[in-house]
Amino acid sequence: MGIKRESEAPLPFPDRTGTRKEPTPLDEAGMSGRGVLPGETLLTRKHTRGPIGTLSSACAANASAKRARGRRSRSAAASACPLCPTHSEGLDLSTWVACSHCGTWFHVVCVGVANVDEYETWYCAACLADTSLDLKPRMYPPRRRSTRERTRPDYAAVEDGRPADPVGRWARLLAQYSAWPDTARRVPGTLWTVDWLVRGDAMNAPVIVPASEHLENPGAHIQGMHVPPRATTIRDVARLVGPDTPVEVIDVQTQMSSSAWTLDEWADYFEMPADKRPALLNVISLEVTGTPMERLVVAPLMVRTSDWVERDSPAAQLRGGTNRWPKVQRYVLMGVEGAFTDWHIDFAASYVYYHVVWGQKLFLFAPPTPANLAAYRAWTSSMQQEREWLGDALCDVRRVEIRTGETMLIPAGWIHAVHTVRDSLVVGGNFLADYHVGMHWRLEELEIATHVPLKFRFPHLVRLAWYVARGWDERLAAHVDVAPCVRMGIEQLCRRLDAELRAIRQGGRSAESAAAAVPKEVPDPEALVAQLRRRLAERT
Repeated sequence: MGIKRESEAPLPFPDRTGTRKEPTPLDEAGMSGRGVLPGETLLTRKHTRGPIGTLSSACAANASAKRARGRRSRSAAASACPLCPTHSEGLDLSTWVACSHCGTWFHVVCVGVANVDEYETWYCAACLADTSLDLKPRMYPPRRRSTRERTRPDYAAVEDGRPADPVGRWARLLAQYSAWPDTARRVPGTLWTVDWLVRGDAMNAPVIVPASEHLENPGAHIQGMHVPPRATTIRDVARLVGPDTPVEVIDVQTQMSSSAWTLDEWADYFEMPADKRPALLNVISLEVTGTPMERLVVAPLMVRTSDWVERDSPAAQLRGGTNRWPKVQRYVLMGVEGAFTDWHIDFAASYVYYHVVWGQKLFLFAPPTPANLAAYRAWTSSMQQEREWLGDALCDVRRVEIRTGETMLIPAGWIHAVHTVRDSLVVGGNFLADYHVGMHWRLEELEIATHVPLKFRFPHLVRLAWYVARGWDERLAAHVDVAPCVRMGIEQLCRRLDAELRAIRQGGRSAESAAAAVPKEVPDPEALVAQLRRRLAERT
């Protein structure tokens, strides 16, 4: 889900600045996103998609050269940043910022600004040092958004050849699936147990539990699950999480993303009549752990029992305020009718549980077969991504509708696109488990190959893998039963950690990052992997 665990894609919307951003591959069932162009004169770029157009007449003159620089490879980019450190391994080198005066490009991580997207204009140190220029960085002021509709020419679409009407294009593409049957398997909530998960057919396709009539906890028919009452409003969400809490909002038409909104402002927007809303907007990355709303978003017991984070991360890390554990278990998604997210796979091929508090969503799914994954990789790497419909290249595409009160489990690695049929409030979360471990590593490799920035991948994945290995070593020592699919998962876990050990032995920059990922609770990682393998062999 999420789809964005730690997403940073901030830029004020066009009604403030007239600016645009690079399209974002959004994880609706999980949450993630990518690069933006944050202002008329302050530009950032993520090395994940094709080029984008100019934003205003002020920067039109140099746009072509800037886009050309944005297309360079990561290695070329690293050598071109004037501030890039000698040891840059492990840094996010995918996001750039241009000085508003001289136009020089820098890695955002190198300039050391926490969030450059909060600036309307930003200047490099060299330009600021020139007293004759009298330059002062200017930040976007906080203000409420006007409800007045205004025309926003799609310069990026014109210049880059993307569809000028992406919403209309999406509607036309969806129409070809309108007569397809809903293929989701529907099972009673009592079936959602750990024993069911380890069965061979439990995760072969998305599965839905029908709605219950329980008013206060509509998820009560699924063991251990708690979800908000159906009467919950967007204003209630703002009140529980905090009305002044920043929230990342996505303009569906342009796929621009802004963190300049607050939840109070978002509630104001959502409460408008549909015909009065100034734009088609979506929120898919609000993680509510540590807020009062946390108690209303509790995953099914089978999820919490299987979840690597819940099961194997040290309790001190889970509740001690550290950021060294993934906060991806409690997302709130709020979308208006017509919103959509393009084809994606949730980070690290994580599983997703997904409950519709109210509303209706339409999913298109494709299984993670080798052919489909190859098509997905080619599409995510294509400069023509916005003009190509991945569904045409996928095999065994399936249509699934999920409505008010229903709960869905999405297996690891399934490729999906999402359309909001009616205004919707959704809760859910991402988790990793022992059942398709090889798929987790396969997606990790794909994310690396397609240059997905670290902040948009599953947080601390390798560190978590070491905790899981330690946990399984202890469980096997206690003679816990191991199902065949879990045994295979442990073997795949060991193979992945073998790669980390090889990197440590070989030395260099990769060795530093690999060694840093080993938790202090694992003093001898080589011995741990060897011992885990021995224990597993003894259970044969």
